[in-house]
Amino acid sequence: MTVSSLLESQVAIVTGAGRGIGRATALAFARAGAAVVLVARSADEVHSVADEIKYNGGGQALAIPTDISDVAEVDHLLVLTLRAFGQVDILVNNAALIHPIGKVWETSPWAWQKLIATNVLGPYFCARTVLPHMLERGSGRIINISSAVADINLPGTSAYNASKAALERFSGTLAAEVEGSGIVVTTFRPGSVDTQMQVDLRETPASHFPQTTLFQSFYQQDRLYSPDESARAILWLASRFAATANGQRFDIEDKTFQQRIASDLQ
Repeated sequence: MTVSSLLESQVAIVTGAGRGIGRATALAFARAGAAVVLVARSADEVHSVADEIKYNGGGQALAIPTDISDVAEVDHLLVLTLRAFGQVDILVNNAALIHPIGKVWETSPWAWQKLIATNVLGPYFCARTVLPHMLERGSGRIINISSAVADINLPGTSAYNASKAALERFSGTLAAEVEGSGIVVTTFRPGSVDTQMQVDLRETPASHFPQTTLFQSFYQQDRLYSPDESARAILWLASRFAATANGQRFDIEDKTFQQRIASDLQ
């Protein structure tokens, strides 16, 4: 089986698909033969990526602008997906916010609440709505995009750090709940990736984010991963190569994982 047919006849929902890792993942899935449902709040961005898949690569894509922090919108997302394609095989929970950035006592409670609603409730809402369908079919992949900050006390990003720690615990618990069902739940840490989130971090004044200079050095020293590198890892996790990986966490910094991707996705 070649990479171009690795996800043939499968349907994938990718959140945060308008830019960065989500966009790269959607494009990689389409090249691998999947029909891709592109989800984000920005209609212009997801429609642009859908057009790129359909008109440049000849793949199947459907843009569904959705606020994943709204359970009614997420439920409607599944209705539209099933109406268009009849099934859901893969869910990539990638959408996330980084703001508010700043010391806890200086941040907005409403911004904190919005971030948690997107980064934690969003993946829960998406998993909750696709799981009955996946359980009925006896197969599925749910890939949750996390971060190393789940384990790090990084000053200035308390909301984001907390959200990724919560997401990882959610992933592990969900994996235990679906064990033996044919559904595989994994977590992926993509490292520091050259996306808008990195721009936001390195442009935040040091008075609000003490680690600004560190993230500036990542950029200046060319130490950022590309979104395409993340997409290849996520493609591997969505494929048959990860069939026995339920409950596992994968990290792009893991050289063994990098070697497995390079070997399997030749």
